[in-house]
Amino acid sequence: MEFSIRRVNALFKKEVKDLIKNRNVSIMYILPIVFSIIFSKMIGRDISSNNEEKINVIITCISMNIIIVSSYVMSMLIAEEKEKNALRTLMISGLSPLEFFTGKALITFVTTEIINVVIFFIFNMNIQYLGAYTLLTTLVVFSMIEIGGIIGIISPNQMATGVVGIPVLMIFYMIPVFASFNIIIAKVAKLLPNYNMNIILQNLFKGEGISTGFSYSITVILVWVIMAAAAFAYTYNKIGLDK
Repeated sequence: MEFSIRRVNALFKKEVKDLIKNRNVSIMYILPIVFSIIFSKMIGRDISSNNEEKINVIITCISMNIIIVSSYVMSMLIAEEKEKNALRTLMISGLSPLEFFTGKALITFVTTEIINVVIFFIFNMNIQYLGAYTLLTTLVVFSMIEIGGIIGIISPNQMATGVVGIPVLMIFYMIPVFASFNIIIAKVAKLLPNYNMNIILQNLFKGEGISTGFSYSITVILVWVIMAAAAFAYTYNKIGLDK
């Protein structure tokens, strides 16, 4: 069966309609924006863009959106289809598993990227950084959506995604936070895509441009994109969306 853009587009439109009706998912997407607004009011929008506190806060909000929201929502969307046993019906209608995953990932990807841009403007960051910021966050979003897909596959239902997914995602989220407190944690953090994203963003927002560690950081991020994709393919072949 050939990959069909038309079928993916049809599924994407369906997901957009379902997203509006799904309160749990809608709340998840709103949280990073709400926290960004609260934090931006607390630190003040008139602070210069190279202020250390402002940079740390915006990175925290970005991480919340990319690590927690995009991955968890992706896992919930896939687990929902499994719970409803809807994939078999979709496949009978001509939709392949790859098209199914792409359609699911596309809505999560687009929504996450929109929220990332909204966060950028909430903190009134310099517009000259927007291009690099969008490209960098896009790469990490890819890897985290793939990880969310894995969580969705191994979870039997939506309730189980919290049990399986939250501990995994909190590891990604919390390790960079505590990296400065422990040497071992710092070494582990250097292997994570979001930590390396944070390093690049810090240098970018400070106006330092590409640092000496840029090559290492971007390599780690790209490796995670590839590894997560391979892990998803392996998990799908072993378990399958309809099992």
